[in-house]
Amino acid sequence: MNEFFLEKVSIEKASEDLFDFAIDRSDIKLILQNLPEDIRINRVSVEYEIQLLKILAVGWSISFFLDESSLKKELSGLFWNAVQSFSQNISILSSSSTGKEVDYFNTLKERLDNYLTALNFIPDNSDPLASIGPKFAELCGSKDNAHIMLSGSKTFNLSVGAVKNYLESIQIE
Repeated sequence: MNEFFLEKVSIEKASEDLFDFAIDRSDIKLILQNLPEDIRINRVSVEYEIQLLKILAVGWSISFFLDESSLKKELSGLFWNAVQSFSQNISILSSSSTGKEVDYFNTLKERLDNYLTALNFIPDNSDPLASIGPKFAELCGSKDNAHIMLSGSKTFNLSVGAVKNYLESIQIE
């Protein structure tokens, strides 16, 4: 791609844009609206897990698409620092409203470990969606529900694609 036509952005702005996308809920609402109303699922759990998966997919994508770039470490670090700050706020709000200790960032780390373990079971890592969808459904408590598997796969795929498109459209300064 010709770098002359790419929008030039600071690494801080790129991190902010990616973080804002990771926590944006508009696509999550669309995915939830497309679930059949007659399936027996815990919609709150699915919505919660979709948000976690989206954040993780964005963070994973930064590392994946910038694997050979000198910007990988800095952009990834800025993104995860923003996620950690966001997580602290969520944890405080959740803990005060439920009366139970909540550590959102630790939950993100646990989910990341779950997804990475699932990805490691794919031969040659040929299609990550083959393990992301089923693992997502399992985490939602709907292990055998094809609609939930598809929702997880869709969330991951759309998030990865959006990060790829964004990184290809900018030149980080």
